[in-house]
Amino acid sequence: MEGTQMAIGQRLMFSSNPGSVSLETFDVPSVGTHQVLVRNSRTHVSAGSEMNFLRHGPVAYGLPAGTPRANIGYMTAGRIEVVGAEVEGFSVGDRVVTGGAHASHSLLDFRLSPVVNIISDSVSDDHAGFAALGEVALHGVRRARTQIDQSVLVLGMGMVGQLVMQFARISGAYPLIAVDLVETRLQQAEQSGSTHLINASRQNVVNCVKEITQGRGADVVIQCSQVADILQQALECAADRGAVVLTGSPPGTASIRLQEEILRKEISLYGTYTKGLMNPHPYWGWTPHRNRQAFLRMLGSGQIDIAHLISHVVAVSDAPEMYAQMLSGTENWLGVVFDWSDK
Repeated sequence: MEGTQMAIGQRLMFSSNPGSVSLETFDVPSVGTHQVLVRNSRTHVSAGSEMNFLRHGPVAYGLPAGTPRANIGYMTAGRIEVVGAEVEGFSVGDRVVTGGAHASHSLLDFRLSPVVNIISDSVSDDHAGFAALGEVALHGVRRARTQIDQSVLVLGMGMVGQLVMQFARISGAYPLIAVDLVETRLQQAEQSGSTHLINASRQNVVNCVKEITQGRGADVVIQCSQVADILQQALECAADRGAVVLTGSPPGTASIRLQEEILRKEISLYGTYTKGLMNPHPYWGWTPHRNRQAFLRMLGSGQIDIAHLISHVVAVSDAPEMYAQMLSGTENWLGVVFDWSDK
């Protein structure tokens, strides 16, 4: 089949003006010698990144300004249909998870070093496709260098926040404090390992954190929210010489007090982004591929559990309505998966 024209596929197209999503057809490309074609059974929503495009435009997603429409996405799971002659380590029929746009097919070019992981029989496609968000969460926890009995505060209990909480629990951190505005997400955070819950819609977050930590503040604060303005609150919650780690992708700017928090408390502020880490380095061996492997292994062993985090598995034809619901607020949804099995 290499080098031949494949069938007609379907994909989701996103427009930021107005923020909308539609399903359209496209020609599935032919497969070159260094490429692999995957027939996707599932694609998985990264709510933060995709909402950034729909709400704030292409620049907030990392695309050039003025991009009117784009086929974007984050994670896909499916089976390999075609393997190019120069590709090693993969076979037709392998179940794989990779980063990719929302589409029925993904063409992977191994000259560009895509991150592709084999899915074991113990992990479903529904669950495996969250490996990229698992990678984001694990990279953030690694950057935070969490330790046994180190207090950790997670701001924003979306999918990344929930996974951060589980990795922090596995690392031995305690107490584990979850903050969100939505009560159901806090209940899910408790299932993810949180020892303390704070509803920011009716509780003073800084005061509650100080009470839980006997006045010290949290040793590590991990901001997983899409709201840039809460960075100042994150700094106020941090202990002296603590760390604030950004794993969310909040667009815009934040106003912070440099003297009171950064200077006098000697707080370390970390961004997390895996650009430039595709190959291991003697001082940082945690590549995206390795982090995804770790996530999938822990998923298969039961150390990580995301069954309680998947709120919707819907036919891709219902995607526009699903995005409209997500744009309306954070109630009644969390992990969203699109089913492409009939496309």
